This record gives sequence, C-alpha cells and structure tokens, in this order.
Amino acid sequence: MNSMKKLMCAGLALVMLAGCKDATAALANSKDTVMTIGDTSVTKGDLYNMMFASVGANTANTDVMNRIAAQEIEVTEEMKEEALNQVQFYTMMYGDQFTEFLDSMGLTEDTYAEKYILPNTLTSKLVEKYTEENFDSLCGSFDPLKAIVLSFTSEDDASAALSALKDGSVTPAEAAKDNNSSSSGSEEVITMNTTTYDSAALSVLRSMSVDDGWTEVPSSDGATFYVLKLVSHDPAEFREDAVKAMSQISAVTDESNEHFLRKYNFHVYDINLYNGLKELNPNILVQDKPASTPTPAPTAEAE
Repeated sequence: MNSMKKLMCAGLALVMLAGCKDATAALANSKDTVMTIGDTSVTKGDLYNMMFASVGANTANTDVMNRIAAQEIEVTEEMKEEALNQVQFYTMMYGDQFTEFLDSMGLTEDTYAEKYILPNTLTSKLVEKYTEENFDSLCGSFDPLKAIVLSFTSEDDASAALSALKDGSVTPAEAAKDNNSSSSGSEEVITMNTTTYDSAALSVLRSMSVDDGWTEVPSSDGATFYVLKLVSHDPAEFREDAVKAMSQISAVTDESNEHFLRKYNFHVYDINLYNGLKELNPNILVQDKPASTPTPAPTAEAE
C-alpha cells in the first residue's frame, strides 16, 4: 500500500510538471526489476503502469484536494483527537475485524487516523473556509434560516402538538415524542437547497417572522402535517451553523474546489490521467473551464 501511494504521488508530480500537450509521464528507472515470477521479471515501469491504469485517476482526484487542504488548513489538536476518536469507534464497532485490517495494512490506530481520517477532516474544513470567506454572497444565493420543524402523519397529532407547544407545557422534542413524530425537535438550518420538507412548509417558513411562534402547515399532498417555528432569518445570528450547513451543499463544494484548484494553478498534462479524470470527475479539470462565476440563487425551492 505504501509503495503504491509513493508511486502514484510520483506520477502525479510528474504529470503536473510536464510541459507538452498530450504528453505522458516518464518514470525514472522504469526498467529496474522490482520482482520476478519464475522466468518473468516485473519492472518498476510495469508496476507503475498497472497501478496508474487501475487507480491513477482516483488517486489524483483525492490526492490533489488533500494536498491543497494541507496547505490551507492548520491541523489542531482537537482535529487529531476527533480523528483518533473516530478510529477508536471503528474498533469498538467492528472489533477484531477492524484490528486485523489495520494489521494487514501495517497501520496502528494513530497512523490510520493521521493518514486517512484527518485528510478527510481537512478537506471538509477547506470547504468551510471558502464558505466563511464568501459568507455574504453564499447567503444571498442559499438564504439560510434557522427553524424547528416537526413532521406528523396525522392532523390530530399535529394539532395536539401545536396546542401543547403554544401553551408552553412541553419542549419541541417532547411534543414530537408524545404525538407519534420521529422529529428530533432540534433547531436546524434550512437553505434554498433543502429537500427534507415539502415546498409548502418551506414557503410558509420563509414568509414568517420570529414573532409568529408555532404554526401548523399541511404538505402539498395532504399526507404530512408540519408544526414549525422560525427561530431566525438572520444568518449573522447563527453564522457558524450556517457555514456548516452551506458547506454541505454540493454546488458550494464544487465552487470551493474550483477556487482552490485555480489558486494553486492545478493543471494536468498527462493525457492518460486527463482522460481518466475527465471520466471520473470533470469538475476537477479547471483548465477546461472559463473563469468561475458565483453560484446563482435558486429560482424556486426544491420539493
């Protein structure tokens, strides 16, 4: 596994430094024998070509953003601890099976957290960084609000919950549990891309003021009844939560990736890698795109 990663990283560096159109990367010492099978010798070049063909595009697709994130995001002790906690959770959940997997890869919990979990954390933080830096424009596009939404399949249950919430005798979580709803009753950020709830409920939410309190709204098809409350429609009041919510939107992730790929002048010259990435993830090939433009605001709420 380590040899594979070294070979692929070397290949990635070569294709990014090459200067000719439709070029292919050359591997140093490609004729050196790395193993023999009977009378057959396998060279470094043979092994590299096999790896490049099977995992080259996938490796480059992941490795590029990991490298950028490592440059942009400072690793904190909290991140390291969270990564290790996640690995320890895997150990608890999967027991010997996961431990044996680590052993087979020559990894410890610490090295697995460092090599595999932490890079994912950094790439997520990279999108959050972009979202924070472009907060106002993204809020203009995705119009985040904070609300509590309870969903019911019975109008009687919804009405009972609404009555209890209005007289202040229960919390939202209790109102949901007492009236056959699986809703958590927690505050959540809702954006123009939210599809969890019916468009009728979302439209009412966007027309409400904080002073309106709890309201009951049927879905467009009458199959679901919502009891909802607007907590805030000012993203500045819940900035951190709004950043996290908007950074989960695929359009924002794509916009963020393009921004940082351009910032670091990412360009693929190796034609084989280029074709592989074009099939796997054409968005990464910023060299084929015109100058980026901000994400436009959605014209209507998705159902």
